[in-house]
Amino acid sequence: MSTQYATIYAKTGLDDILATAMLSTALASKGVKTYVEFVPQVIKNPLKIVRSYAIGIVPSQNVSIYSSVGFQLIPEKRLGVVVKYDDSGKSEILMSLSETYTLTQVVLEYAQTLNVSIDPPEQLIKDVTSLTTGKPAEASKIGKALAKAIKIDYSSPDFINALYTYFLNVLRTKSYKLSPEIAERAAKYDEALKLVDELLKSDNLLSYGPLRVAVISRGFEKPLIRDNYRLLKPLVNDILLRLCKEDGVGMAVLETDLGHTLKICLGSRKISFVNIISSLPKELSSELNVNLKGNHVLITFKDPSKSSLDAILSIADSIATGLAPLLTTSPKTQ
Repeated sequence: MSTQYATIYAKTGLDDILATAMLSTALASKGVKTYVEFVPQVIKNPLKIVRSYAIGIVPSQNVSIYSSVGFQLIPEKRLGVVVKYDDSGKSEILMSLSETYTLTQVVLEYAQTLNVSIDPPEQLIKDVTSLTTGKPAEASKIGKALAKAIKIDYSSPDFINALYTYFLNVLRTKSYKLSPEIAERAAKYDEALKLVDELLKSDNLLSYGPLRVAVISRGFEKPLIRDNYRLLKPLVNDILLRLCKEDGVGMAVLETDLGHTLKICLGSRKISFVNIISSLPKELSSELNVNLKGNHVLITFKDPSKSSLDAILSIADSIATGLAPLLTTSPKTQ
């Protein structure tokens, strides 16, 4: 009898990786050898999935899925679904699961239809549920370490694959223990947090009256930031939220693989998206993408080749200069 093969595509969140290990374990018990392809949380390059499994990935402008099975989670509805795609990409719901909080739960339910019982450690499931639903305080020591480790190394393919292998081993042995590799990365996260505290208490931020701007870039002149870029980059949102809470508006310039971007958090009641738009340099309005999600604004250049540190700092300077007078009289949202 010839060996069967299957490919699993998944994103790189903690829940996604565990769900992938669950599905791989279930398929292996049925004699199916699996290959795994982890894709970024935000898929920017075209991806075509054919005769495979897709975990946490849905069809979009850049993603097409054919003759495959997909596992999806709709958090706001606490709903999990298993979807079958035909040769034309048309989808049909195979399973709809209420009161579902993780992709891992969706895959576990699907495994039962294959007559496979995986029986993962109960604490592992509790931890992933707590972390996925935004309740990290309820996670165990191991769960908290997992969250820290993936946050500090979310963009490392080697660590993502190592975490997948770790989950496979936990499912195989039923032993949920902290591995040295995860402990090491969790310690890196704690080190990065200390750097964040030092950064916010120092003169390593740009100041515009009551407004401060963090610059996380290897091209920035401050040694604390330049020399610790890789540790600080994964915590840029933590820095942004701290500034937002303390100053009423948080601003952070971030170096990415596609150049520099500007992140803004609006925490003051009297500062609006309109104020951001009106503070942008008029001559650059046609060259920028400005996206609002909740109270967060992301500003990028349409042409990444133009997104140098100096170019983004010029935009940050224009916005900060425009907002600073408003903050002197605007109450902050605590």
